[in-house]
Amino acid sequence: MKAKHKKRAAHTQRAGEHARRRRASVHFVRGFALEATDEGAARDAYAAALSLYEGHLEASINLGRLLHLSGELEAAEAIYREAEQTSGLLSFNLALLLEDLRRDQEAIRAYREALALQPALHEAHFHLGMMYERLKMPREALKHLLAYRRHSRQ
Repeated sequence: MKAKHKKRAAHTQRAGEHARRRRASVHFVRGFALEATDEGAARDAYAAALSLYEGHLEASINLGRLLHLSGELEAAEAIYREAEQTSGLLSFNLALLLEDLRRDQEAIRAYREALALQPALHEAHFHLGMMYERLKMPREALKHLLAYRRHSRQ
């Protein structure tokens, strides 16, 4: 009898999780549609998606980007760092943010992570090259700028 009850409870829990993810996806799609016309409503929709399902990677990326673009750098960083998953794009966006905060070493690590997760994210090579150039590290700068150039020609 206990095994049957546990099985039913697990099924109910999975069904609830699935429903939360579906509702979160609806909020995400709404946010995406609103970005061009109502940034505030888009941010609210992404936040609603994350409140329902903290693991919604795309909502984390998009909300963090909107916060970053509006100058709310600390809030954007918190969104990126609280993401349950990572991706090349999330790491890249975090690197851009860290660069804006003048936290160069952290930005370099985030760009490198972005490339490790998504080697085809060639913009990370460009930004790394520019950072290394600014930091007066010409060999590293050249390496990444050449990698960017090689891939941008394809």
